[in-house]
This record gives sequence, structure tokens and C-alpha cells, in this order.
Amino acid sequence: MLSLLTGKIKIVAMGMLAALLPILYILGRKDGTKLNENKYIKHDLEQEIAKSEFYKSMESDEITSVDTRDELVTRLRDKGL
Repeated sequence: MLSLLTGKIKIVAMGMLAALLPILYILGRKDGTKLNENKYIKHDLEQEIAKSEFYKSMESDEITSVDTRDELVTRLRDKGL
């Protein structure tokens, strides 16, 4: 009698787990997507900060115009784009 009751409890537990697996899968995918989006947003923010720092440094430079090719090459080698 006890083994019959234990068997039924095991069957019910397995059925509940089988019903819960798709729900856990969907929730896991949803959280994974949010983490991935946050990673891309942080990367974009870092790029924007780098751009703004670059433009600030370009603004503070003494040389604002480049007349010859040699000046352009020298500027690019020293300061980058």
C-alpha cells in the first residue's frame, strides 16, 4: 500500500516538473535577452563617452586646420582620428 502511494506521489511530482519546464525555459530566455541588451547599451554608452572625450580634446587643440598632406599625416599619427 505504501509503495502505491509513493509511486503516485512520484508521478504527480514528475508531471508538475514537466509542466514547469517550459515556463522556466521562457523566463530564462527573457532574462538572457535583458542581460544581452544591457551589455549592448553599456557598450554604446562607453563609445559615446569616448567620442565626446575625443571631440573635447580636438576642441582644445591649437591646430584646427590642416593645410598639407604632411600635416594631416603627422596629426593622425600623433592624435588619431
